[in-house]
Amino acid sequence: MGCYQRIVVGTDGTDTGQLAVAVAGAVATRFDIPVTTLTAWKESARKSTIGPEEAVRIGEQAVAELVEAGVEQVSRLDLPGAAGTVLLEAVEGEPATLLVVGARGLGRSKSRLTGSTANHISHHSPTDVLFTHKVPKRWTTVGLATDGSPGSILAVRRGYEVARTLGARPFLVTAAKTDDEGADTLIAVEGAVDVAEPELFGHDVLTGVPAAEALCNAAWKYDLMVIGNRGMSGPARLLGSVANKVTHDIETNLLLVNTSRL
Repeated sequence: MGCYQRIVVGTDGTDTGQLAVAVAGAVATRFDIPVTTLTAWKESARKSTIGPEEAVRIGEQAVAELVEAGVEQVSRLDLPGAAGTVLLEAVEGEPATLLVVGARGLGRSKSRLTGSTANHISHHSPTDVLFTHKVPKRWTTVGLATDGSPGSILAVRRGYEVARTLGARPFLVTAAKTDDEGADTLIAVEGAVDVAEPELFGHDVLTGVPAAEALCNAAWKYDLMVIGNRGMSGPARLLGSVANKVTHDIETNLLLVNTSRL
């Protein structure tokens, strides 16, 4: 039994929403799990928002795209309410559900202040979230960010499972002051993570700049980066945690693992 039993993907019919659907389909076919599309609509819809009829059309299009991609079990939800709230309610109490959303708004400070759906989800999701930036032609590399802390080791373990299911090679990635310090961290993590085939891990030590910047700079190497959600809420978020900065600035697909429930 895999680490995920279902995917819920949010879509609003925009290019960002369609990208989320495409990535959800690519992941679902690898995991052989069902997908539920969810489109939120406003009861007093204006020109700039989605009404109930438009939500149905968007959802039906997403379902058709997922079926065409080879997903065998697809369902559709179109619900009234704010998108961030509705999506979180859909996965509440279902820790084995992966939430997939487009990354639009994460990298813009104005969007974060005015209520980006992706931003809201990044700080409040009870389950793992995949923020989408691109559709890989094939899954080849997955970067597993770690600083050697217990929470990051939990995220590495989850990322390893995801990488193996996607058919990609997992790389342990850490930022350090020196190459030797980083190598020591990765050796320790490899010994602590307790996976079936640790010899599959590649090692990537990043030096020269702060951790969050280093991880974002290295993102081009990976079809997916995985990081734990420590510091995504509370005082650490306000102080600028590594996970928070990476979530907002990275430009590759990002799996934000909720390590508090693992």
